[in-house]
Amino acid sequence: MTRKLFYENLYATEFDAEVLSQSEHDGKFFAVLDKTLFFPGGGGQPCDTGTINNIEVLEVFEQGDEIVHVLKDELKEKNAHGVLNWARRFEFMQQHLGEHIFAGMLYNLHGLHTARMRIEGDNVSIDIDSPVELSVILEAEAAANEAVWKNLPVEVLYPSMEEIKERARKLPGEKSVPPIRIINIPGVDYVPCCGVHVAKTGEVGLIKITSFENHKGGTRIYLKSGAAAYRWLSSLYGEVRKAEAELVCGYEGINEKILNLKAQIKDLKAEGEKNLERFLKPVAENLIRESGGKIIKHVMTGSTQEEVKHLFKLITDSAPGLAVLLASRTSDGAFIMFGTDKANKNIDVRPAFKAAIKILEGKGGGSSFSAQGWGKNLEALDEALNEAQKILESYKFFSVI
Repeated sequence: MTRKLFYENLYATEFDAEVLSQSEHDGKFFAVLDKTLFFPGGGGQPCDTGTINNIEVLEVFEQGDEIVHVLKDELKEKNAHGVLNWARRFEFMQQHLGEHIFAGMLYNLHGLHTARMRIEGDNVSIDIDSPVELSVILEAEAAANEAVWKNLPVEVLYPSMEEIKERARKLPGEKSVPPIRIINIPGVDYVPCCGVHVAKTGEVGLIKITSFENHKGGTRIYLKSGAAAYRWLSSLYGEVRKAEAELVCGYEGINEKILNLKAQIKDLKAEGEKNLERFLKPVAENLIRESGGKIIKHVMTGSTQEEVKHLFKLITDSAPGLAVLLASRTSDGAFIMFGTDKANKNIDVRPAFKAAIKILEGKGGGSSFSAQGWGKNLEALDEALNEAQKILESYKFFSVI
């Protein structure tokens, strides 16, 4: 059995122990000590890292009554001296307690249940088993931070199962065996948990929601606490300062400036589309006129994908039944777009497209009436289009037009 020093002294960073056993597998060494400060992970919280006898601890996990330390190299001595990566551990303690406080407030204020919690680096996510509105999330965030600033004690209890069933916001798992470890923050949270946390809520410092999304019929909420929240807000502040400089305004005016710019962009885009229409409409009409009602094959030079797509739309909208082979020749390669109008069931451009894109050494795809892709073998563009035209001309549909 490994003695769990991490429950006895939350703030110890070094310890001495005896090596009970050691084995090797795939170049890694698995050591069991008689006691350890290394938390093996659990409850959504990652395991600790650090060193034992100056050898890197890669992973820690619990196996029955033993805690196994996965090491980069073999321990040569019976006596072990372990040192935690304290900065990492302390931030996880902040993050974990921050989650407890926020989840407790969601439950206390609105009866919302947390189905799952996970800490991954600076990010904490919690899954709520029902949809949650932003106003509810922000209300819980405000209440959680008030609990942080009250600097409440974090108590570890081992109560009776009757008390747990009466008070806990979440019951222990079916495989849990008494005594059950309960984390109690007076007036905030009372829940089974195997993780490690800071001793007072004030050490969390700050809890900040960063985003939320619909997830499997419920809501996934992302939050940061403590040092992770500070780093995120510092980064956000830096981005705000850049935006202020670019938009020549204070942060209060950023939203208004962005809305004005979006309106201007929308107007410019509309004007650009009108100009593109005026430029490409005669091209489309001329290509339709020269096609003989069968196949249009046309190469544009230096045109953007949007210009090719616009010309494609003009042709297929104006001349149903035509097969269209369009390409744009640029310095980087060739963009091709093959198709017909959506209602046309006589033409499937996919065989022609696959042959052409293979010749162009490119990638792409699409449906029977529209396929597009990009190829790097620009010198083979004419060959690719000619091969595609041959395939389309083999259709019986064209032989009777």
